[in-house]
Amino acid sequence: MDSLDKEADRIRSIFSTSFPHSSEDLNRLIPENFTDTLARRAEPAAKAETDEFDWSITLANIEAIVDASNASKALVADAERRAEIAEAKAKEAIHWLRILHEAVLRGMPSPST
Repeated sequence: MDSLDKEADRIRSIFSTSFPHSSEDLNRLIPENFTDTLARRAEPAAKAETDEFDWSITLANIEAIVDASNASKALVADAERRAEIAEAKAKEAIHWLRILHEAVLRGMPSPST
């Protein structure tokens, strides 16, 4: 976690030299103790304020989107696997139906002329 806080401090430093800001704005964007923000995110969320820079809510939403995307990808992969199995079974069924058809044709009496 120390390295995460150090990286957040580095980003705060870059941001503070690159953009005009107040210290309150900077703290809302990148909190001084970044790991505390992550720990608070794991707690049950209190009613969110109208703070547009509440990164804990944004990060939680991003994680939910990524989880949903991964679940969707897994469902698609499962469906593709089932489709491949169904195609293989269909090919085998067609093969045996052709053999059965040929056997029936051979066993039928020849047409009388």
